[in-house]
Amino acid sequence: MQITNFFNYFNWKSTFLSYSPDDSMSVFLDALHYSILTFVPKITFRPSTFPSWYTKELKELVFAKSRAHAKFKSSQLLSDYKHFSLLRAKFKFISKQCYRNFVSRTESSLLHNPQYFWSFIRKNRSSQSIPSCVSLHGKQSTSLPDTANLFAAYFSSVFTQPSPTPSQTLHPISLFPLPSNAYFSISDVYKCLCSLRNVKSVGPDGIQGDFLYKLRSVLAEPLWLLFRRSIDSGIFPSALKLGSIRPILKSGDSTDVSNYRPITILPHLSKIFETLVLNSIRSPLNNILIDEQHGFRPGRSTITCNLSLHSYIYDSFRDNCQVDVIYTDFSKAFDRVDHNHLMSTLDSIGIGEPLLSWFRSYITNRIQWVTVDSTSSDHFTPSSGVPQGAVLSPLLFALFVNSADSVLQHAKLLIFADDMKIFFRIKSISDCHLLQNDLQRLVAWGESLGLALNIAKCSVMTFSRINAVIEHIYTVNNTALTACNNYVKDLGFTLTRNLCPNMHIQIICCKALKLLGFINRVSSDVHLLSPLKTLFCSLVRPILEYGSVLWNPSTASARSMIERVQRKFLRQAAYKLKIACPPHDYTPIQHLFSLESLTDRRHSANLTFLFNLLSSKTDSSESLSRVSFNVPSRRTRSSVPFHIPFSSSNYYLNSPIIRLMCIANTRRGSSPRLGGGGAANNHVYKRKNCSDNRVNYKAKNKPIQIDNCLLP
Repeated sequence: MQITNFFNYFNWKSTFLSYSPDDSMSVFLDALHYSILTFVPKITFRPSTFPSWYTKELKELVFAKSRAHAKFKSSQLLSDYKHFSLLRAKFKFISKQCYRNFVSRTESSLLHNPQYFWSFIRKNRSSQSIPSCVSLHGKQSTSLPDTANLFAAYFSSVFTQPSPTPSQTLHPISLFPLPSNAYFSISDVYKCLCSLRNVKSVGPDGIQGDFLYKLRSVLAEPLWLLFRRSIDSGIFPSALKLGSIRPILKSGDSTDVSNYRPITILPHLSKIFETLVLNSIRSPLNNILIDEQHGFRPGRSTITCNLSLHSYIYDSFRDNCQVDVIYTDFSKAFDRVDHNHLMSTLDSIGIGEPLLSWFRSYITNRIQWVTVDSTSSDHFTPSSGVPQGAVLSPLLFALFVNSADSVLQHAKLLIFADDMKIFFRIKSISDCHLLQNDLQRLVAWGESLGLALNIAKCSVMTFSRINAVIEHIYTVNNTALTACNNYVKDLGFTLTRNLCPNMHIQIICCKALKLLGFINRVSSDVHLLSPLKTLFCSLVRPILEYGSVLWNPSTASARSMIERVQRKFLRQAAYKLKIACPPHDYTPIQHLFSLESLTDRRHSANLTFLFNLLSSKTDSSESLSRVSFNVPSRRTRSSVPFHIPFSSSNYYLNSPIIRLMCIANTRRGSSPRLGGGGAANNHVYKRKNCSDNRVNYKAKNKPIQIDNCLLP
């Protein structure tokens, strides 16, 4: 109440008019910090060396046991040993009792306080801490400040100096009206503040998210005034340009600074401001992004990106052709966005003032530092790149690389954020040369923007079902690219030469079983059904279902391999909860947990994806164009909604889009056995010169049966 009265005392409109937009934000933040220091109760936090579940009695017992042990060591008397042994046994008994009580409180808090439950789970998962001594290019740190400065030196070394004049100019795009301002209301600011509920993290400005949420009713109007003045003046407040960097180990040696990636913590007010601007300008700017860009766009994902690639490859397989895919990797692409190039791009596509000046102010003169164990490095200012971890950065980067498709003459292109791949159907060696030429054009285009390829991370994959593969060595600056022989990792999917999903299924099953082992260890004292189900559905099942539209197995053995993971969880849960079930039959425990079979869930996910594709919730025009509706020339007994094209093998019919239509036709009540005597089966042999989709029941060959359309 005191803080509310304190902020209501101000006449913010007249106060802000006395200052510049930049100084107004500083005055507002000073008021926030003053209210925190004056009205927020303070406690002294002393980190404990004991686990959080230790009680006061147990801690006292630890010290008493230590004193008894020291006394016995010095006296060597039997009576002292018996006293120490008694305290040790008492400690073990009370320790187990305290831990069981702690686990019981934790699992019962899942419904009313889920954050408490998940904090317990996170503490038990392995976490990488930064070693006390790290090195960079032969230089070692001897203290925490040295460690923080080494990380700061490495992270700041990736930036580049802006070019004085852009080397390319885009033609203005006038098909869609583009914004010159960003508009939002006080209620929009209030909704963004509501999203900070229970956000306990503290930004680099020292303000906690939950603190802003609790003052949302009195902060919405002054924040709207500040944000509005910032946009209209074209100045992003300097107080919101702060960034605290936390190093996170990628892989490899933990003492090598170059093996870490930066994770930037930004002020909560900055993220709110960016969210308001993004919601205002996203729709018009989304219209001018190329269709090949799938990253960070509404209705698009890694699944839609790979679905386009899969469809292209399956079409090539149908024509007995191979597809060569070149995976590119631009070094530190987000950190090396040239500011002058970016502003030239925004200007050329039609973004006007004052929004254009606001973007320039937004990306320049930012202040960052590295924090290691509460120790901060020296400050540095990035000279290039879009702000890491910011809300607007993905959109700005997508606009920066939006001209990538214009340099390609033959090859196809797919982009997810900064991951680009070009691919082409190969019929002869001349097609390989065409793909090589387009690769050289893409390299030259990247260099003109200040983006250089990391050749060591670029690779080539040939997808083919034929034995006579056309081999070609693709090069970048006379350096041969690495050829992937058996498989390639593509946006979380493991793709083999012939797109067989078995290897991907084996990998995700192994990963899921490892997490299942973690759940089994951490829940050894859990005796409630709800926490076990939550852990499985949150940690394990998403691994087994991610992108199943692409790799939904058509064989019983692959389906059984996936189901085996869930059956193992049910077996462990039945043992923990002491639930009796018949041997090798986990149906009762499955019903008790209300868990569907993973096969049924994949079928439902496929139908949901198809529905979202048809209803434009999934934005993929290329995939939508492959959906064929069944429109007979006259009324028939057929009730299936989709027409399945002819194929001489099951392989093409197992391609993602065709499989989706088959599952939808089957779920509409048609016979599972395709070609088994019904007009619904319009995907088997047809008569030539037939004006409708009637089936040629007199075909000599046997009708084709698709495994995916058979419900388990």
